[in-house]
Amino acid sequence: MMYADSIDKFAKAGASRVALILRSPVAFLIGAAMAGAYIGFGDILMFSVGSHVDPAYVHLVMGAVFACALTIVVFAGSDLFTGTAMYMPLALLRGETGVGGVVLVWVVCWVGNLIGSVILAALLHAAGGGVLLTDGAPVFFKAVEAKMAAPGLALFSKGLLCNWLVCLAIWMASRTNNDGAKLGLIFWPVFAFVASGFEHSVANMFVFALALMADHPAEITLAGAVHNEVFVTLGNLAGGAIFMALGYWLQEGSAGHPSKSRVPAAAQ
Repeated sequence: MMYADSIDKFAKAGASRVALILRSPVAFLIGAAMAGAYIGFGDILMFSVGSHVDPAYVHLVMGAVFACALTIVVFAGSDLFTGTAMYMPLALLRGETGVGGVVLVWVVCWVGNLIGSVILAALLHAAGGGVLLTDGAPVFFKAVEAKMAAPGLALFSKGLLCNWLVCLAIWMASRTNNDGAKLGLIFWPVFAFVASGFEHSVANMFVFALALMADHPAEITLAGAVHNEVFVTLGNLAGGAIFMALGYWLQEGSAGHPSKSRVPAAAQ
């Protein structure tokens, strides 16, 4: 049973999230809001250092620095929607929760991530916008416009590819107790998805919120943000649920009997 322990850990993590929402929805929302803000910090760093980089290296630099976001989420502890896309289906497949529990966690976590993203965007806007809304604004707004204008199928596919890699980072990090190893295992998949131009629904929440608060070009609209978020969110769910959760579940042959493993810190 190569993957039974990992599947069991994430299944129990999913069940614990359902229990937390039912027991204290505000506490869960706070944790999800923290995750939204942590991903937003990664956006701020990514655009701050990437706005003036030579075009030949910009994707490498932005991919390398954005890895800080998921590293903070995993080590600090918080609830990120894209991670739930993998471990909630495992909780369902393992019988730790029902469909209602899966949907509940997905909805509340997504909303919590959005709250944290908007709060951070408002704070950065009040602080003057940093590089994103000053000397780096042309690069920032151009990126936002491209995200909003992309076709639905392209956004869905980019969202799927993104969360396949993000959940792979979380999955790998959970399979070791060595913190140094976790850093490297988180870095490479996140580096790959950002440098490749894939789409992360929570990262987009922050950039859209900040762009809409600012004095932005006419092409940047709330409707464009909703268009992107709908398709990217669905893609993120497909990447985590099908390509990771179902994939490893089928490899394991329904994972046999549950182990007694503890819930990992990296299951956030």
